[in-house]
Parts: sequence; structure tokens; C-alpha cells
Amino acid sequence: MRFDRIFSWRRLTMVAALIFTLLAACLPEAAVAEPRMERLTLVVPAAVGGGWDLTAKAMKVSLEKEGLVGQVSILRYPGAGGLIGLSQFVAAHRGQDDVLLLGGLVMLGSSLRDESAVTLRDVAPIARLTGEWSIVAVRRDSTFRSIGDVKAALKRDPAAVRWLGGALGGPDQAVVWLTAERLGIPLDEMTYFGRAGGRRVSDSLVEGRGDIGVSGFAEFAPRIASGEFRLLGIAAPQRVAGVEAPTLREAGLDITMMNWRAVFAAPGLAADRLDRLTALIAAMVHSPSWKAELRDNRWTDTYLAGSPLLQFIDREQTRWTSLVAPPTRIDDQPITVSSWQPSWGRLAMLLTMIGALGAFAASLLLQLRRRRRAAAELERRCSELADKLRESAVSAGKLVKDGIDVDFTDWKLSTAECDVAWLMLRGLPLREVAEVRGTSERTVRQQAQAIYRKAGLEGRSDLAGRVLERFI
Repeated sequence: MRFDRIFSWRRLTMVAALIFTLLAACLPEAAVAEPRMERLTLVVPAAVGGGWDLTAKAMKVSLEKEGLVGQVSILRYPGAGGLIGLSQFVAAHRGQDDVLLLGGLVMLGSSLRDESAVTLRDVAPIARLTGEWSIVAVRRDSTFRSIGDVKAALKRDPAAVRWLGGALGGPDQAVVWLTAERLGIPLDEMTYFGRAGGRRVSDSLVEGRGDIGVSGFAEFAPRIASGEFRLLGIAAPQRVAGVEAPTLREAGLDITMMNWRAVFAAPGLAADRLDRLTALIAAMVHSPSWKAELRDNRWTDTYLAGSPLLQFIDREQTRWTSLVAPPTRIDDQPITVSSWQPSWGRLAMLLTMIGALGAFAASLLLQLRRRRRAAAELERRCSELADKLRESAVSAGKLVKDGIDVDFTDWKLSTAECDVAWLMLRGLPLREVAEVRGTSERTVRQQAQAIYRKAGLEGRSDLAGRVLERFI
């Protein structure tokens, strides 16, 4: 009897253990302990105050508050629409599992427009985090009271309306180009100034360097709250709670534009390390503190991970290619080329052209010699200027930088062109400029030609000479 009782208890214990094991195997993944890291570095490829920077700061707050990471650091590599930071991230952090890169639509567009050698395909997508609808704003004293006023001004003289937005190829510029297309305005008649981040867009608008600003709500929020800015519209399908502005569709512009942001891991990580980072971000986006950050910044929760995220980025790559193509006039007509038939008249014309080309080549050689002598003289003057600046009590670096920034603004250089001009002024050959910016030498050469054209210069020597004249 006692043996049977013991046997029954043993059998009952075995059944209970089996049931417990089955239940444990069926528990959802959410019941597993949340992943934790001692430290994590967030790489922001933009200046302070932009959308990526604000996202990184929100992540830092949430990750540390929820106890998911002990210490979160933020490292910034600004410039070229995120391409400098992307190149630095790939080169300096390969194989590191305690670092993440902030990126998204702006970076994708910049890499397409600049034909960058390094793209989002060189990093590992972890998660899409947020989406932010583009907003259109003006200064409080602006004569534009509505989107209708903007439409009327564009139809009168589109080039006279100065737009400010983020890097070329990003969603801000796309809003401007779509506006032109909806109104039947040639894209190359629009005046658009790209800035490195929403904060610089906001500052430039306050300083009167543009008439209309396009960015996300979070970047403009401080000046909207202070009354410095007035919202004209938001590029959302319907009105957004907390944003006192009509949609562009309500104003007769069928435009919607959401700027999405995501985090990416460094290349060279094993699958288990990528899974660890994915689980970490998943725990963050489901936390109460992250939901509060979304609400405070008027961000839309667009969380996406895994293979659906990879498919999404591929679709965006295809969709965005048409939006970042160089602008062309819509009234351009194709040129019909007739078949060429040999004749003595054409032969004489050909020989004349060859002679003219020869004379032109000889003229170029003479100019080249003069420019070499001018370059040597310029180097001597630069050396003298450096000596003067070292003896001056004024900060030489700040004096030169401020003066050059004024010139770049007056020449209406884009953000990418400013970066190329700075590197050329520092003496880097175009090949090295391309390596630093992570783009092709052909693209850098085209950007250099654009700089010379906008500044009314003939070459690099003239560029250095024009800048030098400000200080001698």
C-alpha cells in the first residue's frame, strides 16, 4: 500500500514536470528576459538638432530609463546628407556589436543622387523606428499666409521663391519638386537651398536666407512654440493631432511625404549578434518611455524589422530613384539628327574645326603655364597670410571659416558642394575628395564645375584666390 502511494506520487510528479516543460516551451518570446548591454554607441551622421540627432537622443533616454543599456553615447559625423557618417561607420566600426548607425530616407536619397560608393546595402538594417510627416513653415512676418499664397507666387515667378530644406535628394527637396510638378513648373526653375539638418534649416529661415522652410515638426517645434514660425501645411494624408496646420491636400496639392528613420548595425556581424541588437531595439520600441518620446515629438510609430524591412528598403530604393534624378526642363524638345553625307564642303568645314581646336589647345597650354605661375604666387601669399594669422590675437580658424561660409552662402552652394569646396581649399586632389566623401571622382568633378560656375570662377586657383582676397 505504501509502495503504491509512493509510486502514485512519483507518477504525479513526473506528469506535473512534463506539463511544466510543455508550458515553458509554449511561452511567447516576450516572456524571455529582456536583453541588456553595458554600453552602446549611436552614430549620428548629421549635426546637432536634426532629425537623426533628436532620434538618437530619444533612444538614449528610453534605453537608459528602461534599463536596457547601462550607458548610451552619441557620436556625430555630419555632412553630405549622411554619407560622410555612413562611410566612417563602415570603415571604423566593422565587426562591432555595440554600435548602431542612425539613417533613413535622407541617406538613401543622398547616396542615389551623389552615386555614392558606400550605400545602405553596406550596413545591416536592424529596425525602422519612426516616420515624420514633412511640414511647410514660414517666419511670422512672412507675406505667405497660406499654401494658396505660395502657389500664386510660384506661378508668377518660381525662381523668386527661396525654399530651405535638408540635404539634396531627401524628402524636403522631394516636397518642393512635387509641388513644382503638380503646378506644371519646370524643376530647374525652383530655388532650393539644402542644409545639413533641420536645425540649420530653422536657423537659416530665421536669418532670412530663405522664404519657406520644409522639415519635420520636431526640428521646427521650438520656434513654432515661441511664435517665430507659422505653419502653412503638413504633407500628411489627414490632419495630425498636436500640429495646427491643414494638409497640403486640403490646399489643392496632392502631396504626402513621410521621412522615415531607422537604425543599422555595422557590417561583418554574425547572425546571433544581429539578433541580439534586433531584440534590444524591439524591447525599446515596446516600452512606455519610447511611446512617450513618439508622442512628444509628433512622430509616427513605423516599427519594422526582419525581412519585411529589407523588402521595404529595396522598394524605397526603386521609388526614390526617380525623385532624385537631376532636374530637366519639361518643355525641352528632342533634337533630330540628320544622316551625314560626305562632301567637299563638309570636309573643308571639318579641317577648319580641327585647326580651330588646335589653336584652342595652344591657348589652353599658355593659360596653364600662367596658372602654374599664379599658383606658385598664391602659395607664397597663403604662407604670408598664415604667418599674419598666427601673430593675430583673433582666432584664425574662426576668422577664416566665417568668411568662407559667407562666400559659400552668397554663391548659393548646395550642402554637398560646400563640402567639396572645403576639401578642395584644404588642398585635396579630386580623387581624395571622392574617397573622403564616399562618392565617385566623376561626381566630385561635376560638383567642382558647379562650384566654379556659381562663383563665376575658372578653376581651383581662382577659388583659392577669391577666398584669399577676403583676408589680405
